Amino acid sequence: MDFNKTPRLLIMMFLQYFMQGAWNMTMGLVLSTYGLATIIGSSYALLGLATIISPLFIGMIADRFFSSQKVMAALHLCNAGILLIAPQCIESQNTAMTLVIIFMVGLLFYPTTALANSITFSHINGVKNFPFIRVFGTIGFITIGFILGEMGYSGNTMTWYIASATGIFLGFYCLTLPDTPPKAKGSAFALRDLLCLGALALFKDRSFTILMVSIFALMIPKTAYTAYIPVFLQTLGFDNAASMLQIGTICEILFMFLLSYLLLKAGFKIVLLTGAVCWIIRTLFFAHASLDANMIFVVAGLMLQGFCWDFFFTVDDIYVDRKAAPEIKAQAQSLRFIISNGAGLLFASTVCGQLFNSTVTEKGPQSLPQWETFWLVSAGVAAGVSFFFLIFSAMI
Repeated sequence: MDFNKTPRLLIMMFLQYFMQGAWNMTMGLVLSTYGLATIIGSSYALLGLATIISPLFIGMIADRFFSSQKVMAALHLCNAGILLIAPQCIESQNTAMTLVIIFMVGLLFYPTTALANSITFSHINGVKNFPFIRVFGTIGFITIGFILGEMGYSGNTMTWYIASATGIFLGFYCLTLPDTPPKAKGSAFALRDLLCLGALALFKDRSFTILMVSIFALMIPKTAYTAYIPVFLQTLGFDNAASMLQIGTICEILFMFLLSYLLLKAGFKIVLLTGAVCWIIRTLFFAHASLDANMIFVVAGLMLQGFCWDFFFTVDDIYVDRKAAPEIKAQAQSLRFIISNGAGLLFASTVCGQLFNSTVTEKGPQSLPQWETFWLVSAGVAAGVSFFFLIFSAMI
């Protein structure tokens, strides 16, 4: 581990997820608070569409033309201005403009997550050191969660102002990061670069394809959790949803420290399968809590965040870095992000939005029996993914 570069990477990861948590963590609850609950699914679907459009192109730019940290800085500074407009649109219940702003925020923000990974992997040993650095992103997410919860901002548009201020600071901070020059700079430009076919060629690897299909499908229970758990917690009577969510992220930190050891001892297949199975258990816990509002099952479901997130989605980042050639690593991270937070999120948000709007039709505690159906469908999808992965995991 490079002790000169590592502190700067830790701070970058902290701020990256602090900013994301500010605008994204309780976005569904904010929209619900201001009378826009029916567009929660559409909002997350637009974020998925934005992620399909921009990250591969941005990854190609970072691989070929400009240093990754400079591209990341420009994106954050532009996004800070867009984030400032969001509160007025939400408060005025301007549905069309709210959706446009959310789409633009997604276009500018999500490529930076892939760039943050690419920058980090360029300066460290991935399997051994990435979990240690990535855990500071989780700490950033926890920090903003507690701030929002304890200050009563969980369902308030103040979250977007905080995200904007963080974006300005992070944009300038990116310029201090270790230089990560484009690895393919100077090579002849071709149409395949614009279409990012270098990264898409990874699908020729059967193990890569199996993992990407699993990620795509598992985005349904993940989106059900990300978009609707704050609304569910409020229905159960918890007013500080953002603080409650940190039960899960604290557990995520603990498991992140174990991740390197487990990957080296158990291997990718066992760790990934464990993560997929835990999504079944988590959503079943929430389904049971819908019937009797049992605090134990709610907390247990939240605590599974470490298994559900670290053991599947964080491991994916490491796996993709190992598979990609040096000249397409930024594109490869963008491609993985598009599969999950792009096409996967677009599809999952559409499914979850339709499911929520058709099943959870009551308001307040009267809707709790309807929430059971919502979570059981998510559990069924997670079970299907686990079975698929179990059958084909020998190829990973």
